Amino acid sequence: MEFRRKSLPIDRQLRRGAALSACLLGGWLLLIGCGSDGGTGSAAKDGFDREDLSRLFSPVTEAERVAVLADWASRDVAALDVRVVLRDTVSVGIDTLEVRILSHVVQGDLHYGAVVVPLGAATPRPVLAYTHFSDVGITVESTLFALGAIAGLRGNQFVLVLPSYRGKTLSYGSRSWTSEGTVSLWDGEVDDVLALIHAAWQLPGVADGDAATFGFSAGGAIALLTAIREPGVVRVVDFFGPTNFFGPWAQDLLLRILDDQAPDQAPDLASIPELQASVVDPFERGELSLADMRLELLRRSALHFADRLPAVLAHHGLADDVVAVGETQILEAAVREAGGSMQAFYYESSGHSPFDLDGSLSRTAAFLGALSPAARRVQPPAEMDSRSSWALLASSEIGSQSAKGWPPPIQ
Repeated sequence: MEFRRKSLPIDRQLRRGAALSACLLGGWLLLIGCGSDGGTGSAAKDGFDREDLSRLFSPVTEAERVAVLADWASRDVAALDVRVVLRDTVSVGIDTLEVRILSHVVQGDLHYGAVVVPLGAATPRPVLAYTHFSDVGITVESTLFALGAIAGLRGNQFVLVLPSYRGKTLSYGSRSWTSEGTVSLWDGEVDDVLALIHAAWQLPGVADGDAATFGFSAGGAIALLTAIREPGVVRVVDFFGPTNFFGPWAQDLLLRILDDQAPDQAPDLASIPELQASVVDPFERGELSLADMRLELLRRSALHFADRLPAVLAHHGLADDVVAVGETQILEAAVREAGGSMQAFYYESSGHSPFDLDGSLSRTAAFLGALSPAARRVQPPAEMDSRSSWALLASSEIGSQSAKGWPPPIQ
């Protein structure tokens, strides 16, 4: 078959994903202004109570963290009644792949997803789940092209898993399928990724119990959260994803929206009906409290569960004006403090696009290429331990050449 681009260019998709982040934060801001319990501080012109802002962003407690972990553990993310609704064979470079469109039931709703399996592989391949942007559907052909062009991956290295999030559409060729369910940004979407990973693990040619996740921007946040919740995910690649909705980046964005300092960046909530229906309306009906809103933020903040992350590779441009580079820096510090493994690369004069991050392709290909059952939660090479990414950040090598001794030769 011939590949055709159907979706927006990736730079526009990333900007749209970042705009959705702003809308989500703006929605929470609106919610607190509309119906919080208590607070007597001075109100802004839209009715927002500034005392509620300090309460919203107060430090996360261990009790809140335990509550979120218990909620995640209680969720049923099994994929039931898995069926193959379409099979097709495609050639990508020198590799021959089989595209399988699956239907499956998740939490009572009919979902769809694509699983792309290399044909003729002598041994089962690990899963690579591409956690795409939250505000658009996914096209199989464009994703295969992007993962080769941006991540330097060959089709025969992995079994590629492409979820269609609840309420979103999966397209392949001239056909499309829309998953049932109410949109749940960066929360229920993680359930959807987990369910499709579990379904893929049961298929022939797939290495059961080993996976990696990979995402850009909002998709990077979903990749991290998926790994936090599933021990079988042993590696994560995060391109400039938000990690902490209690931190300076989120607070600054909310204040800019509140104070109208950047009206062109303030989101129009009416343009995202699912956000209105799933977040704003329930709060206005009194179904959510400020305490509930804090848990909503926490479920989307990988930073506060950094001790549960496997090996992470992160890329972030120092000139990123969409998601602050501090979102990656603070996660790196937390992972290291927890005794985990995270390689973070920062790129001078680079913004919110993977095409600006010189060297990220070879680093990503090497990091994911090492995936195997024996690579579970491995530590980085010794030269990376002795030359941390903070040292790399201060050097002139960032954005122009790879760190010394890294990446290793691809086998």
